[in-house]
Amino acid sequence: INIEEMPAQIFFNSLPKGLFTTLEGIKVKGNLSYHLIFKANFSNPENLVFETGLKKSSFQITGYGAENFAAINSTFSHVIRENDRVVRTILVGPENPKYVPLDQISPLLINSVLTAEDGTFRFHKGFNEEAFRQSMATNIKEKRFARGGSTITMQLVKNVFLHRNKTVSRKVEEALIVWLIENNHLVSKDRILEVYLNIIEWGPGIYGIGE
Repeated sequence: INIEEMPAQIFFNSLPKGLFTTLEGIKVKGNLSYHLIFKANFSNPENLVFETGLKKSSFQITGYGAENFAAINSTFSHVIRENDRVVRTILVGPENPKYVPLDQISPLLINSVLTAEDGTFRFHKGFNEEAFRQSMATNIKEKRFARGGSTITMQLVKNVFLHRNKTVSRKVEEALIVWLIENNHLVSKDRILEVYLNIIEWGPGIYGIGE
C-alpha cells in the first residue's frame, strides 16, 4: 500500500466515523504519506515481511477533538475497566499520595520493566517494527494470540485512551494515537514511563507502583 503525500486533514477526515472515536474532530495542518509492505506465507511464517511508515511534512496539530492526547502531561483521572466494567478510578498525579515520580522509583525496577516489556523504548518512536513482525509470525504459527508486539507507549495508549476488545480498527486507532504522541513530541519518554508505572496492574487489584 502506498498513499502519496496528501493534506493531513483529508487523511484524518477519511477515517470511518464511529470506528476511531478518539480521533474524531481533530484539526491538523501539513501533509502525510503512508506505505505498507506486508507479505505472509502461512506455511512459512518465519519469513513474514512487515514494513510500515507514516511520514509527515510541516505537520501540526491545531486542535484536539474527542481526546486531548497531551492531557496526560498533568494530573488526570484514570478509569480502570475490565470487560467494559469500571473497576476503579485513580488519580494520576502528585495529588494522589500513592503516586510515585519517576526519579523516586528504583532504577533496577525501571530497567527490569524495560527489559521485560520494551527493550528499545528509549530509542524508538512508539513502535518496534521487528518485535511486531516476530509477534505476527508467532501468532500465525501457533494460530492464536500467543505473543504481543506492543511497546510501552502502545500499552499506555490502550490503557488510557482505548477501552475496547481486540479488533483491527482498535489496533489502527491505537497506532495513530501512538504516532501522534511520539512523532510530535506531545509527551516525553520520561512522562510516558512515569504514567505507565503508576497505572499498570502489578498484581490482582494492585494498580500503580505506589500500591
